Amino acid sequence: MNGDPEAELARQFREMAGAPRETEWPVHFHLHAGGCPIRVIYSVQEFIRLRSPYALGAQPPPGGAQSAYRAPAGAPLSAARPMNIELRPETAGDRAAKAAGVAAEVQTGDPPFDHAVYIHAPGDPQITQRVLGSAELRAGVRALLAEGFSSIVIDDEQGDICAHLQAFTAAHGRPGCARRMLDAFAAIARNVPHVAPAPRPADAGRSLLLLGGVLCSALLLLGAPAYFFAAGARCDPDGPPGASVLWALDGCFAPIPVGLAVGLALGLPVAAVVSRQMRGRSDSHVRAPYASLILVILAIQVAIALSAAVLWTL
Repeated sequence: MNGDPEAELARQFREMAGAPRETEWPVHFHLHAGGCPIRVIYSVQEFIRLRSPYALGAQPPPGGAQSAYRAPAGAPLSAARPMNIELRPETAGDRAAKAAGVAAEVQTGDPPFDHAVYIHAPGDPQITQRVLGSAELRAGVRALLAEGFSSIVIDDEQGDICAHLQAFTAAHGRPGCARRMLDAFAAIARNVPHVAPAPRPADAGRSLLLLGGVLCSALLLLGAPAYFFAAGARCDPDGPPGASVLWALDGCFAPIPVGLAVGLALGLPVAAVVSRQMRGRSDSHVRAPYASLILVILAIQVAIALSAAVLWTL
């Protein structure tokens, strides 16, 4: 076994692909496992990614009891594509967010899986349950995460199933590690159900977060020059006689502490109310802090502008 586990793992993938030693980075190895084409992307000292097209593993089922999870009774599965179902190790923070009622995670009914894996899925929970309905698929997910993969995305922005390995450990230098990874990944790729594309429902919360982020950035970029332009001679310690000194009540910096105090006093309560309204999603414990930060920053920016308008016109 090679003393460098990362190099050993890359060597195993290279040998299975019959590829020459790499000369360009990242390296792409093209392999097959379990009837699925798998692309291994390796960047030295950075990552290994496994990719397989969702469509190739998601053919309409032939029918029969063994494929019942692929086609529920009634209409075939349909969902907005890409579904972007992210699977990662569940953390103490995830459990705390669920216990507090902030986050709501899809449960598969497989207790070991539900305890070990956190499911972030922006789409219909019932569709997510059906996508993860195969016991073999769930076993493949757990096996990959046990091998150290940080996340698995089913139907990502490229329409692929993608698994990410971000950190290498001594275990990755053991014989057969690459084969175990491929077999686990293939168990996922060949067991995803057929999901027909459907229109994507509006996500007003996401749109508002994006708008708030853009507005904050614009105010930060344009607000500072506008502030000092409006301040004029107040911000020039060597300005003409009679101009306000920097820290006078109507001076250059006086609106900033006033705006900070007023902005925090108004922004924090509003952010707390909005955060409580954002509960019930698998990513609520991520969205809520982001929304709170945006609201507080906007409140401070507006308060500083209003404070300047008042103090500089007294």
